[in-house]
Amino acid sequence: MGAVLAAVAFLVIVGGAAAAYFMVRPALQDAPVPASPDAPETTPSPSKADAPSKADQPARAPRAPSANPVSLSRIPWTAPSEMALDELAAQWSIPRDTLAELNPALAEAGRVAAGAKVVVYSDAGGPSASLGPPNDGRLVGGVPLPEGAAWHMPEDRTRAWATAETITAAVEALQAYGARFPTAPPLQIGDLSARRGGPIYGHQSHQSGRDVDIRLARNDTGEGFDAERNWFLVRTLIDTGDVRQIFLNRSEQVWLRAAADADVGEADAQTYFDLIDHEPGHTIHMHVRYGCAESDKRCVGYSLPDTDEDDAKQPAKIPGATPPRGASKVPGIRPKAGAKKKKKKKKKGKKRTLSPQG
Repeated sequence: MGAVLAAVAFLVIVGGAAAAYFMVRPALQDAPVPASPDAPETTPSPSKADAPSKADQPARAPRAPSANPVSLSRIPWTAPSEMALDELAAQWSIPRDTLAELNPALAEAGRVAAGAKVVVYSDAGGPSASLGPPNDGRLVGGVPLPEGAAWHMPEDRTRAWATAETITAAVEALQAYGARFPTAPPLQIGDLSARRGGPIYGHQSHQSGRDVDIRLARNDTGEGFDAERNWFLVRTLIDTGDVRQIFLNRSEQVWLRAAADADVGEADAQTYFDLIDHEPGHTIHMHVRYGCAESDKRCVGYSLPDTDEDDAKQPAKIPGATPPRGASKVPGIRPKAGAKKKKKKKKKGKKRTLSPQG
């Protein structure tokens, strides 16, 4: 009899458990199934989920569409005085025929009136491209910096060229600066690149259309460094374009960093200053370097250092030496023909063998 009662009790317990299971089954189907220790991980672990990603860091706001989009289809320039068409072509390093095609009316007159609007660029020539590194590169389809109320054009127009991406990003930042400080004096823009890139006097870089020199903003009296204006400019330059580096003397960075910390806090300010490097000689201007566009497959982002291999490709610098095979055909330094050789006095003692460089 006891065995029968035990069997009945067992069946009641099992039936109740089964009923409870089917009652909660819909909820169990929606709940995540814990993985076994040997099962592959299908969701981020707590450490990965809690780790801040670049997207979560409030360092720099995403680039917003400009309220005043930059158009580079046709770029005009205002002639400051009357000049010949040939003179204008020389000022901008533009072939006279190209300038005449852009301005058919000027081809007949041959002169430009003071205050006349002259087209110095059209995108009909094709896209721009940066080739090679900043210190050993070229520029294809260079775009000139357009005029603007918030900045002064480079004094040398032959050095006012860059890639379309560089010009667009720089102009957007300069326009934002002008809107933020409408009563501030216009910023003086320095050298960019030559129309076709390559070396320009006074610079080791500025060769591939991705470097822009900007004179630091001064206060209203023009006598001192304006930390607020310069910090706004630096922040806007980085936020609105693919800035790779900004070169600035360390002494000016101290004032700039104080304004940055007060604006965005120390942690966020550091993310901006990670892109700012000390460079001697950059006390009155900053050197802004932009990155390569995705379409520029032959572009190199950073300057390349000089190496022994590079030196071997150069012609020998020792007077009278023969350049190595495969070197550039640039003539080396050689003594003048017929130069008299000084006679060496013979010394007594053992005969010494001179080294190849002796």
